Amino acid sequence: MLTLRPLSTKYSADISALAMRSKAHWGYSPAFMQQCAHELTYSKTQISHKDFHFIGAFSPSDSQALTPLGFYAIQRISSEKAELLALFVCPSVIGCGVGKSLLQHAISAAKSHHFKTMLIYSDPNAASFYAKHGAQRIGTHPSGSIVGRELPVYQIPLMPST
Repeated sequence: MLTLRPLSTKYSADISALAMRSKAHWGYSPAFMQQCAHELTYSKTQISHKDFHFIGAFSPSDSQALTPLGFYAIQRISSEKAELLALFVCPSVIGCGVGKSLLQHAISAAKSHHFKTMLIYSDPNAASFYAKHGAQRIGTHPSGSIVGRELPVYQIPLMPST
């Protein structure tokens, strides 16, 4: 069982480091990781901004809840559209359901904000995870960090079609 709760600005460095560890889990080179560092850094300003929603997953046995096991961030793109800006899990718990819990929570949170669609610019290694959980591939998009790299783009419809 996990405890999911909003993240305050004090977690900025922790979640940025967690994002880097999680991304590195896929075997990317140090040079690649260096190029991604800016994109995987979450500032206090960003965490506290009204257009972002950061949630951390904590072990219930961690009474101090000092370090999240994973986190997600949703960014408002428009009144109808959100982006799953981040979903990262500590490498030691990948495959243990933390990512699934975070994604389900993110979908519920996006629905509660009345978004109709949530976009996901996925790491290629995470693409099957999103597809397995109902995301529909809608194309590709250039990486914000690596020139020439294309990322799979997914969407999750949040409102029933009329």
